[in-house]
Amino acid sequence: MYPSLEGKTVVITGAGTGLGKAMALRFGAEKANVVINYFKEEENPEETVEKIESSGARAIAVQGDVSKEDDVKALIRQAVDSFGSVDVMVNNAGVENEVPSEDLSLEDWNRVISTNLTGMFLGCREAIGYMLDHNIK
Repeated sequence: MYPSLEGKTVVITGAGTGLGKAMALRFGAEKANVVINYFKEEENPEETVEKIESSGARAIAVQGDVSKEDDVKALIRQAVDSFGSVDVMVNNAGVENEVPSEDLSLEDWNRVISTNLTGMFLGCREAIGYMLDHNIK
């Protein structure tokens, strides 16, 4: 359906479950190279890699915490090392706390901010930097 995605490299944060996993499978169906970022081993990203590869596309799973600068840099580096480029960055990782605001601890608040905001910033910064350095439009 989208032949222009074939062979492009797509990095998706938070792709171990839910919407991120669904996006990874869809990009794989379009024959894109998919980099699945996940946080916890129990998310079983290898199952998603296998599904993508069975459709004829290529995929890797990269564990990391998007709120950590070194992890995001490593994510982009692994995408480039594996597939030669980063063409699309999907900053999907996010967390929430299902508690009333008055019961939310500062530690839990900081985890949300670190993942949802800092993670988005780091993903954009690293992907944009790579794309600018390599004239990817």
